[in-house]
Amino acid sequence: MPLVERASDEGTSPALAAACHTVGVLIHGETERRASDGTEGGASDAGEGAKDGASDRAMGEAEKFAEALRGKPRGEVLEALTAHAETVFGDGGDKEVSGVVAVMANLAGGDGEKMKRVMECVTASVSERVSLRVRCAIGLYNDANAKDGETKLELFEKIAAYCVAAKQKQVLPMLVAHASEAKAWDGEVKTQRRVLKLCVDLLRELEGREEELFSCMIKYLATFENDNGAVAEAADIAKETARMFISSPTMFHGDFLALKGMQHLQSVDAGALKLLSTLLTGSVADYNALVKANASIVSGLGLDADDCVAKMRMMALAALGKKGDASYSEIKEAMQCADGEVEEWVVRAVGAGVVDAKMDQMKQRVVFTRCTDRVFTGAEWQELSSRITQWRGKIDALQKTLLAN
Repeated sequence: MPLVERASDEGTSPALAAACHTVGVLIHGETERRASDGTEGGASDAGEGAKDGASDRAMGEAEKFAEALRGKPRGEVLEALTAHAETVFGDGGDKEVSGVVAVMANLAGGDGEKMKRVMECVTASVSERVSLRVRCAIGLYNDANAKDGETKLELFEKIAAYCVAAKQKQVLPMLVAHASEAKAWDGEVKTQRRVLKLCVDLLRELEGREEELFSCMIKYLATFENDNGAVAEAADIAKETARMFISSPTMFHGDFLALKGMQHLQSVDAGALKLLSTLLTGSVADYNALVKANASIVSGLGLDADDCVAKMRMMALAALGKKGDASYSEIKEAMQCADGEVEEWVVRAVGAGVVDAKMDQMKQRVVFTRCTDRVFTGAEWQELSSRITQWRGKIDALQKTLLAN
């Protein structure tokens, strides 16, 4: 599926002739984009005549150039067009440039290396005629041989890198959406990994897409489950994933700790892995002991110490609440907080969506109706299965009662 729809096929002989003529004119004659020389209507007839004569001579040179170029083999024509690509982009009109690039793509045909050479010409500048270059690059990607998956992916990566470098953020969501289409790429794990890494890089550039970025990083880490030899590649994203989860004020559940890509942090940044593991499976006491033993473990990840403690306490409260209700004293002990802070932390946890609970101030107890699972392991699956079995039994009993009546 193309990134955008192409309007027409530019690879016909008339299009090739037009492209050669355009390049000849841009090299030897007047150009579409060249500003006027400042001469107004009062110019002398002699001046106009001289200008017309120069124009005629230039057009003659342009025709000679075009005629000579059309007579060469396709490979040489392509070489000449790519050699003058900056002149085309510098002086040609938008339609002229788009037409010449389309002809270059047609001349490259199914040759991946030639297509990449054309893409290099199109993306040669990140400051001049950027929007036009992006449109031409996308058209070039669409024209690439669909059967040559490696070239298609390399061209797409080039477009993505160009849009980032040229600060064309408005294009990035479209690129992410296209990259996320599984049918756009082959099913090999290595290819999917490259595409997911590309999506991660693009999403980093966009604001307000943190959850999508986090999900994409988890999918990327999951591609290493059966590829131990390459797991070292995951180190940077694994560390970023850990940091993002720990610092997030909205994420309190994670089933990614056991991923091999994440576990590889043990040999790269054991502190980051230990801090993440403590939040997901440990207690506030565990957290305090960890921080006491390694004072820089939080600051080393660029995290705020108070925010980390707050998150640890709310996640610990969710774990405690799984039993249904708890006394204020139990909560105080679990959260390692002062007597007067129990209700405050319950309110904060409810506000963050970690738990649903009601406080009985007279009895000094908290009743929990819902608690976020920090992780969903075999025990949680077993509990869920048990509940479903109970629900089915109750439904069957109700149906029998209704039928009996």
